[in-house]
Amino acid sequence: MKTKIGIWLATALMAMSCSDSFLDRSPSSQIPKADAYSKLEGIRGGVEGLYSLITSTYYYNGSMFWYGDVKSDDMQCTSWSSGRTPYRFYTFEHSASVVNDGGLWGRPYWVIRNAWNVIEAINNGLVTDATPEELNTYKGQALAIVAMCHFDVLRVFGAPYAKDGGTSPGVALVDHVSDVEETFTRSTVAESFNTIIGWLNEAIPLMSTAKDDGHLNAYAARALLARVYLYANRYADAFDTADQLIEELEDNGLYELVERDSYVDQFALTNKFGQEALFQVANTATTNPGRNGVGYLAHWFGYAAVVLTEDFANFMRQDPDDVRNGLLLSYRNSSDGLYYDVLNKYPGPNETTPSSENNYTVLRLSEVYLIAAEAGLQAGGDRKAQGLIYLNRISERGNPDNTVAEADYTLDRVLDERRKELVGEGHRYFDMLRNGKTIYRRGGKHINNIPDEINWDYFKCILPISRDMLIFNPEMNPNEGYGRE
Repeated sequence: MKTKIGIWLATALMAMSCSDSFLDRSPSSQIPKADAYSKLEGIRGGVEGLYSLITSTYYYNGSMFWYGDVKSDDMQCTSWSSGRTPYRFYTFEHSASVVNDGGLWGRPYWVIRNAWNVIEAINNGLVTDATPEELNTYKGQALAIVAMCHFDVLRVFGAPYAKDGGTSPGVALVDHVSDVEETFTRSTVAESFNTIIGWLNEAIPLMSTAKDDGHLNAYAARALLARVYLYANRYADAFDTADQLIEELEDNGLYELVERDSYVDQFALTNKFGQEALFQVANTATTNPGRNGVGYLAHWFGYAAVVLTEDFANFMRQDPDDVRNGLLLSYRNSSDGLYYDVLNKYPGPNETTPSSENNYTVLRLSEVYLIAAEAGLQAGGDRKAQGLIYLNRISERGNPDNTVAEADYTLDRVLDERRKELVGEGHRYFDMLRNGKTIYRRGGKHINNIPDEINWDYFKCILPISRDMLIFNPEMNPNEGYGRE
């Protein structure tokens, strides 16, 4: 069935609710396409515009990280953060009439729209002053961004693949330049995954393998592909993609795991684009999210809006020799006299000064090792044996005495290692849901009357389709449990 999404008009309305200037900041949409994309300079500017749109508090400078963290059992909001986007995620304040999605529908689709303008110009031969290699590089980046944006919308608005084998509603797959009147089908979760995977497999051969700070290259796109395969329960593909990427990078040394002694330092403000960072959102003194970014909201001397849960801090401190404990700081709050544990992955220039200039890591090499570990376990056979080796590369770096034996190589053990390694990077909530686990958020300093037991049977585990979207598109089905209001 075709569904009239009215996607761009609805996107604009939702975006306006997030920011008055939301519609005024697209570098690639201010000039008619024929003028903007007839020269290489215009194509380059168009692709840079995509990264500019991604580096928004409504996407990877804020919302995407908070969504994956504060809905989980590892991070939580403080009582004084009420009214901010992370708090609405934390309390699951979602309905069709007040989605509180932090821009995670409108912003990705806006990026997608601009990306197809770039791709179409290249496909139609509009650019007259560029080499095929140059055009391939930019087309590959734009196509990988299209895939990434669809994937993010899918994991926020679509049910986990494992819940029903991907038969539930997924996302609107926008696969070409379109206007407000065009109709689309809301594909199933399985169809959405297949299309996203297809885009990435098309993009990767076009992309450069050169390190390009703040931009996607072929290695970053391959890491993303491994992640997508994992979410789609295509474990052999996820392992093979991650395994081949690890082997290639271990050979050429372009990216590599940091050593134990350098672990905490890799997150320093002065260590941007470190050796593990496959793709980071780049912020500078002149282009940054200000006080609305992850760094300022997570810093105790910033807003201290998001802290570690007592459960997670206790979990980490069971092993005091784990180097990752060096990222945990504890502060006493003068108002209630309680101590709060803070994650120091986004530090300022010193302990008492927050920063707005932190880079935020979207794809990191440590995650690729953990993808291989999880996928290898699930795939079995020779992949399982190698997956255990990759798991121990991460576990033993944390603490050399923490070798995981074959008998202890279980899904829960892998998820525990992901929990330790990737906290604050927007993964835990998705990790638990896609594996059918229940998230418990009880005790400690949790705020009263929040949802405290979440799994994929709780209808609010995914976001609702907005009432505005449903009004524009009466044939579009809402997500189960929310209704149309």
